[in-house]
Amino acid sequence: MDALDLNPDKYRLIRALRPFSYSVAIVTCGLGIALAYHQGNGSLVRAVLVVLAGLCFQAATNLANDYADITLWRKHSGDLAEQVISQITFNFRLAGVLALLGCLIGLWLVKEVGWPLLVLGVLGVIGGYCYTGEPVNYKELGLGVPAVFLFTGVLMVTGACYAVGGAWSYEEVWVSIPVSMLSSALILANEIRDYLDDVYHNIHTLTVRIGLLGAKWLYGGLLLAVFPISIGLYLRGSLSNPLYLLLALPFVIAPLKLLSGQEKALERLPPLTGRFFVLFGLSFILSILF
Repeated sequence: MDALDLNPDKYRLIRALRPFSYSVAIVTCGLGIALAYHQGNGSLVRAVLVVLAGLCFQAATNLANDYADITLWRKHSGDLAEQVISQITFNFRLAGVLALLGCLIGLWLVKEVGWPLLVLGVLGVIGGYCYTGEPVNYKELGLGVPAVFLFTGVLMVTGACYAVGGAWSYEEVWVSIPVSMLSSALILANEIRDYLDDVYHNIHTLTVRIGLLGAKWLYGGLLLAVFPISIGLYLRGSLSNPLYLLLALPFVIAPLKLLSGQEKALERLPPLTGRFFVLFGLSFILSILF
């Protein structure tokens, strides 16, 4: 097997940072901040630091995500393999630096609002590491999608709300569900795009385990379900004006249409999912605040 088959360009720093995925940190932290302000507990300084910490952890998770591939490259020799191993190692070390910066910000926030935030932060760091880190490796176990729902969705929203406002309730958990589902959909979009490569290299993602067709159905269900769930949240009094969600509705069409296209078209699935996630997230925040 030629090492070139392993797509060495994916490990370049800019691509490994996965810029489109920062919509997750911005929306989830933004939602938590909006909830805190809606409850009358906002703090501008803590809000800025929460977003910065969220971006640090998102970048760290992205950079560490490819570290498991290093075992595949160590099976090859030559300059290309050495260069890729070096780049993966650099990315992983940079991930550690960013995670440390996020932790330092988190510790200051803990000092400001209390020890429960430390528990949430520790759970988040462990969850981020275990996505591809051994001995757990959620991605290899096919648990990457539900893990992202919990750690990058629910935990980020509720943690941001607590860090900014110093208060916590189960209401934030319910409100976090739609954006948590889209966080999972974004990871699933990556798995669908990389399905053939993952099958070839025996990487047991959820998409590999349930098949490409099953993953596409799950992906479509996640994108479409956020609208009726949001209406349900409005009926229970969690949203002020769900009409804002109509702003995002047209943008769900493009990623769904790609599912029936050719394999090459799936390259566009993650960025289009990220675009919809941002627009839905902003509309969702507006529906809470106004």
